[in-house]
Amino acid sequence: MKRAIFTLSALTVITVLSISLIGFKETEKLAGADKYKVIKVDGKIVFENTRESMKKGDIFLSGMALSFETPQSRAAVISSIKGRFVLSASQKGQTKILPAANNISSRAGALINMIDLQNHFSGKYLVLGKSELQLGQEAFPMNEESFFYLTYTHNDEQIRKKLSSNGDKLILDKEEIFKIDGEAIPVEEKQMTLYYRSDGKSSKVNTFTPVFPDLNDLKEEVEIILSEYGEKDNKTKIKEVTSYLNEFYGNPQKDDLAAWMKEEFSIQ
Repeated sequence: MKRAIFTLSALTVITVLSISLIGFKETEKLAGADKYKVIKVDGKIVFENTRESMKKGDIFLSGMALSFETPQSRAAVISSIKGRFVLSASQKGQTKILPAANNISSRAGALINMIDLQNHFSGKYLVLGKSELQLGQEAFPMNEESFFYLTYTHNDEQIRKKLSSNGDKLILDKEEIFKIDGEAIPVEEKQMTLYYRSDGKSSKVNTFTPVFPDLNDLKEEVEIILSEYGEKDNKTKIKEVTSYLNEFYGNPQKDDLAAWMKEEFSIQ
């Protein structure tokens, strides 16, 4: 009789422990589902409880009170369970947690005529340090007499900046673009217009906004994405990074992004 009671008690303890363990795992899973790591903050967002500004690497839990201090403030956040989201303010003063855009387009393809160039140089144009674009030599020879140049405004002055080339490759280099009379100027997002000059005449290509991010900051942001997607395959990781770049920086050049991902993260 005593042995039966002992066996029944042991089974009860094991059952309770099993239920408790399952409950703990479910609770942990639910907590993880509502926990996000901050990738990047645009503008200024403040945690209301601590009055600390949100920054890259912080943890955001669903339901935390946030104050969006500047117009158009937003934050990219990611969950290994739910994926990537964007935090922004609602009209009622609450926090909106919206699924991130899923735009995985990138700039690629041969640039052999003016229409190709106009389509290529449009919108926000992400440059990872320096970019070399191969152009059709017959349509766009590049030498001392024939070349591309950018125009933009700096301190109310119109700047004309001739772009370098290497054979049939047009070079976009922030160190060259953001330099006036040999002096470096701040790198910032601003609209620029690309022209092609040949036979003494200039032809407008298009107006666009080149974006030159700090590559150290960008690397840290991408590391956060990759760490949350550690079990995903490389193809999925590249798609997610491309989508993030499109939403928070601009459309990248496909070959440049592939080379950067391979060099920095050994992903291809």
